[in-house]
Amino acid sequence: MSQNDIKLYGTNWCSDCKRSKKFLGEQRIHYDYINIEEDAKGQAYVQKVQNGGLSIPTIVFGDGSILIEPSNAQLAAKLGLETKAKCEFYDLIVVGGGPTALTTAIYAARDGFDVLVIERSGLGGQAGITECLDNYPGFPEGVTGAEFASRIIEQAKRFGVELLSAQNVTRVGNDEEAHFVATDSGHIYRSNAVLIATGSTYKLLGVPGEEDFIGAGVHFCATCDGPFYKGREVAVIGGGNSAVEEAAFLTRFSPRVKILVRGSELSASKVAADKAKDSPAIEVSYNTEVAEFK
Repeated sequence: MSQNDIKLYGTNWCSDCKRSKKFLGEQRIHYDYINIEEDAKGQAYVQKVQNGGLSIPTIVFGDGSILIEPSNAQLAAKLGLETKAKCEFYDLIVVGGGPTALTTAIYAARDGFDVLVIERSGLGGQAGITECLDNYPGFPEGVTGAEFASRIIEQAKRFGVELLSAQNVTRVGNDEEAHFVATDSGHIYRSNAVLIATGSTYKLLGVPGEEDFIGAGVHFCATCDGPFYKGREVAVIGGGNSAVEEAAFLTRFSPRVKILVRGSELSASKVAADKAKDSPAIEVSYNTEVAEFK
């Protein structure tokens, strides 16, 4: 199956479409999005494959197969992701699949321990969907987040670390003289030790209208969703490194990117801040606070 030929038919208001788009983005899988409210041919195609139905999302894969309103577990299975561990007991279970979790797993596996990593979204964490990492030792020219994630995942595999993705941990506890970790797919794994390295989550502003537009105008990953706004003006909220780096990436698609900063100056590193200030496509607005999305 070619992961480059995935087409997702949906609408901007559909919550399941937003979830599926988010899932594919977290797995760093490219896809084409067709809004059937704006694309008559797309809508006709959905009706054709559903014998008149209009259930969304309708996801078409390169091998010709189709999933209609799939769960994340169904998407994971279709994409060939490992979602069930090979064993029931491990020396160490790591909850989380970012750089910290994977580094710990590598160290433990090198010492001869059986290690299982369980990640709820895509392995590599937020670093994996970052456009460029400039401050990681060993990469003098920087490295893309996708390449960095791929390298550390391959290194973990080389030492025998077992990796599960798209698996949400619902409970961690103790029984039968061991620790246990339960997932929402109904599987329970036990171990001598559990490390919780769940990392950070995207920060919401908490203003009116924000949640209504998540996935339909409000996004948290320029790498995942930036191409949808090609040729359109966009805004990035925040003044730190992440905001500035995302803004710089968005200039590939947008003729004008405005950074909205709550304070009187950027809090990003000097290198990142200078890059933003020197870009003719980036405009910075200081002392600006978002009150509402509508």
